[in-house]
Amino acid sequence: MTAPAPARVETASLLGMAMGIGAYSLFNVHDAMIKGIITSLPAPQILFVRGLVVIAICLVIGRAGIVTELWRSKNRMMILGRGLMTLAAWVMYYTAGRELQLAEMTTLYYVAPVLTTVLAVIFLKEQLTLARVGATAIGFFGIVVAANPSGFSIGWPVVMVLGAALFWAVAMILMRTISKSDRTVVQVFAQNLIHVVVMGVVTLPFWQGMTLHQIIICVAAGLVGGMAQFVLVEAARSVPASVLGTVEYAALIWSFVFGYLFFGEVPAPTVYVGAFLVVAAGLTLALSEHRNRREITDVP
Repeated sequence: MTAPAPARVETASLLGMAMGIGAYSLFNVHDAMIKGIITSLPAPQILFVRGLVVIAICLVIGRAGIVTELWRSKNRMMILGRGLMTLAAWVMYYTAGRELQLAEMTTLYYVAPVLTTVLAVIFLKEQLTLARVGATAIGFFGIVVAANPSGFSIGWPVVMVLGAALFWAVAMILMRTISKSDRTVVQVFAQNLIHVVVMGVVTLPFWQGMTLHQIIICVAAGLVGGMAQFVLVEAARSVPASVLGTVEYAALIWSFVFGYLFFGEVPAPTVYVGAFLVVAAGLTLALSEHRNRREITDVP
């Protein structure tokens, strides 16, 4: 069998990492939008409306054929599991957002890449290279420094964010597996269909009237969140789950930027030190993956 061209493999790997960073950056924009209305609307209702928007986008792209494709998928149970995992993660995450600052909740949530790396080794048998371990450790240490853990008090919001991180990590592993055979639009459609069905049952009997501002924010969050989901699934096709989890750190800085711009949260000096470590982790991983891909494709 002819080995793939080195340039093509390297490009796919680096593009996948760049897409992962882009996806998580979009998720930070999405989170900032929802943070702005989470104190006035229940999280299930926000997720219901957002899910409807994403489903509409999927139907425009894939038309009715995606329903048939989803039904015939051999990964239906994994798709269902991933949908429930992401739903649980988001409900817990955004509910905790009523009590935590955007920077706090995002920082705590970023324990997920560590969990993803561990789970990828256990369930996907991905290679645990020194660079991946090092990048994960440096990135996580940067998160700890940026978070200034002495300023946190352990309570139910913190526990909920950490629980959300665990659910998200499991969902990432399932997504990596599903992405090998199912189209992106089918995965995104299925995930949001599950969200809409479950959240509809929960929220419709207790529906709360929405202002025009709240509707606009929910629709905008659906557009941005849907785009982030598409990009993330595409990224999962190009890079291992452990790598994709680690590049998630690179988007952390946006939570501090948005927290300052929209909610008046002023980052502590430790944030800058932590951000430097996070960027260092991302660059280390990118250079390592670039070198490893070249070495693999240079072997006859």
